[in-house]
Amino acid sequence: MKNYLLHIDKNIRDSLFKLEKNSEKCLVVVNSNDVLKGTLTDGDIRRAMLSGANANSKIKRYIKKKPFYIKENDFSNKSKYEIQKKLNFKTIEKLKNSHIDVIPLVDKKHKVVKILYPKDFKKYFAKVQILKNIPALIMAGGRGERLKQFTNYFPKALVPIEDTTASEHIINSFKKYGVRKFFMSLNYKSNLIRSYFNEDNINNIIFLEEKKMLGTAGSINMLKHKVKTDFFVINCDTILSMNFEKFYDYHKINNYKITLVAASKNFNLPYGSCEIKKNGQLKKILEKPRTNYLASVGLYLFKPEIINLVSKNKFLEMDALIKKVKQRGGKIGVFPISEENWHDTGQTHEKK
Repeated sequence: MKNYLLHIDKNIRDSLFKLEKNSEKCLVVVNSNDVLKGTLTDGDIRRAMLSGANANSKIKRYIKKKPFYIKENDFSNKSKYEIQKKLNFKTIEKLKNSHIDVIPLVDKKHKVVKILYPKDFKKYFAKVQILKNIPALIMAGGRGERLKQFTNYFPKALVPIEDTTASEHIINSFKKYGVRKFFMSLNYKSNLIRSYFNEDNINNIIFLEEKKMLGTAGSINMLKHKVKTDFFVINCDTILSMNFEKFYDYHKINNYKITLVAASKNFNLPYGSCEIKKNGQLKKILEKPRTNYLASVGLYLFKPEIINLVSKNKFLEMDALIKKVKQRGGKIGVFPISEENWHDTGQTHEKK
């Protein structure tokens, strides 16, 4: 570690001498008590010399005074996920996309106790590691009543979205964030769905056949003995543009039994709205009022124990399952997203 520590009163000649000895071209600048004061890279020195500095110039005016560092309590004796949670995914992405060679590890008094190198923190940056063991269940058993013009002939899982189908779009969105295992519950026109996916050689999908329609939550029971981790559940016509890692992070940090995604949705009433007093007298008219609601979009994260609350081959709607969890004292979370990040395929087709 000492090879990477440089006293704040040293000059550029001293810093160049130390940098030559190190493989990582960054020094951690400290005072006499090893308290963190900044960092200095070879690039900082080049810029300093281009601006008129020389070998005898003090480094103090050229250092980065607010460097990235990690607190000892956030790093020592912590699991990989706990460290990711402390660093948060935004910070991890920042580190991943910038060229940081060393990270100071500091104690409560900001004294540098250790230097972390790329080999120490690189393993926390891979997106695929975060969600690769988290499966997704795509609910594709329903008739798609809102899309009758289409679903009279095809299942809603095969609704066209741009140059693909709704279900493929969902699978590809999850794959971008490392999800590798998919379940799909089937009932209505299940043979068409199986045939389509078999013909396109789309792998990593385990089909779960509903003997009868089980509602929006009944097929969760079929994950019993198949899933031991948290898992995603999504409607097969829910098209989203969002960060699934942040959603998972929010779910884990808050220790929710179920977390649902809700989009901020604006509604405009095309009429004047009458506000009246208790005696029926008009108080005022609101001309074409605008209201806002958080609308559930059909994406959820579940803890694995929720599977045991769903009876085998029993019809169950999602709102009833959520109510059951709440009655048992389980916390339900809501992860808000913008309306622009949600595409409602049913509504789109209805308008057409």
